[in-house]
Amino acid sequence: MRIRQKDIARELGISPITVSRAFNNSGYVSPELKKRIFDYAKKQSYVPHRASQILVRNKTRVIAVFTSTFPSFVWDDIERGVRSAAEYIRPLNYEVHFFRIPDFDSGRYLRTLKREIRNGLDAAAFLCMRMYRMKEIVALTEKAGIPYIFYNVDDPETDRLCYIGADYPAGGRLAANFIGKSLSLKGAGKILVIGINEDVDRMTNGPDINEKRINGFLEVLGGQYPFVASRIEYINMKSKTGIAGQIKRLLKKNEGRVDAVYFVPAYIDSFLDGLEACDYRRAITLLHDVNTHALRCLENGILTALVFQDPVLQGYTAVKALERILESKIRERERDVEIAHTLIFRENVNYLKNHYLLSEPDSFEKALELSPSFSAKTET
Repeated sequence: MRIRQKDIARELGISPITVSRAFNNSGYVSPELKKRIFDYAKKQSYVPHRASQILVRNKTRVIAVFTSTFPSFVWDDIERGVRSAAEYIRPLNYEVHFFRIPDFDSGRYLRTLKREIRNGLDAAAFLCMRMYRMKEIVALTEKAGIPYIFYNVDDPETDRLCYIGADYPAGGRLAANFIGKSLSLKGAGKILVIGINEDVDRMTNGPDINEKRINGFLEVLGGQYPFVASRIEYINMKSKTGIAGQIKRLLKKNEGRVDAVYFVPAYIDSFLDGLEACDYRRAITLLHDVNTHALRCLENGILTALVFQDPVLQGYTAVKALERILESKIRERERDVEIAHTLIFRENVNYLKNHYLLSEPDSFEKALELSPSFSAKTET
């Protein structure tokens, strides 16, 4: 039999109106008593009635999701997921704002966040990216008492309530296992790993996801495939020759000399342009993430595989997690949600086509017509 609020009140020896106030934040209840109510409700698996909560609350809740601007194809997919979740929770009196903040522009990031807080922000989702002053961003959010989560890029040392995204070393390990097993038939092999030296003068403290991928890759390669030799070449972001030029020269220099190329950074268009200008059809070529250029290269055999971390699902799950947190009334850390990596080949590329089926532009234009509660903008 489903437990009701009046049952909780009777068991705890308090009035039903006190229980209702605790769950709906509609009046004062001491923190100690609120904890007793929530602890007992959790123990009894009590789930508040959503429709009655909305009527009592009589307020639109606002969720803000913040992203960067590069690489745009990743944030396009994140936005698809965010928009889909926004449509789902719109009838429950939720409004979702999606912001793309220019790279390295922490000032604009902070101004946007302050504006959202002034306008009644209820919860937020952030990327913990090294190109922003995340300590200040997190401090501002915590000072305002706003619950927040990280997605896509994490910092577990903060008071975030959960993380939704990929385990970056695991992505590198998956790449190493695929290449290592493929080369094991030969009993030997040479791998070119292409990383990037970031512009550290502009970076703040935070996780370096490219190095995490490389470390995971080398861990598996050295432990399970000692017969495979690997060499890491780093692109220099400060080089006057440019990133695309450096990648093209690296690929030309190693053409016919390596058995595999593992490309780690987000500059996948420059890498794919380089592949198309060389002949690597006898080598294994693998990168992270996906855009239309990568799909085309998969289908015509220029690219062997890509490691997919499902950004659409990350965006969707981030919004749903914040909705769950706001509805629960309990500000406790939740279980992190790890988005498993998937290897995509020409043979299973339809997995992506099915995945994006509900994310076609026409369907989202229709959704926008029905959903004034969703807004997306690039802060300029």
